[in-house]
Amino acid sequence: MKLRVKLLALAFVSSVALPAAAADPSSLSHFLEQWDANGDGSVSLAEIRQGREHRFAAYDADGDGYLDREEQAKFDKVRETGIARFSEDDRIKIRQVADGLSMPRNDADGDGRVSRDEFLKGGESWFKSLDKDGDGAVTLLDLAK
Repeated sequence: MKLRVKLLALAFVSSVALPAAAADPSSLSHFLEQWDANGDGSVSLAEIRQGREHRFAAYDADGDGYLDREEQAKFDKVRETGIARFSEDDRIKIRQVADGLSMPRNDADGDGRVSRDEFLKGGESWFKSLDKDGDGAVTLLDLAK
């Protein structure tokens, strides 16, 4: 149970921090702090997968291996709360980054819920969209573009 609480706390903090990443340099740095597990200044696909695994576990409240509409709505609300404090222009940019965690981007089979596999596989296309220069690592420069 303690692990579940820690995962929920991690998911909350990182979900709020993630959307802020596109807004300003300090927020961009915070994105790296949340997703750069090895501290090398960039985020790899493996780190995206690891981070998504943790977030999925935190929001799959009933532990059934799926994010249903209610669980996804809670995840979306946490992200939207973090986004709301920014200007409209910044919110547009931030949502472009945060969109990679949304149900429409991850519900590959369109059944109204996101399986663990769908969520993890969705990380690949999300990573590609964030890695603007295509060098296999998401850096501050990628996020600023």
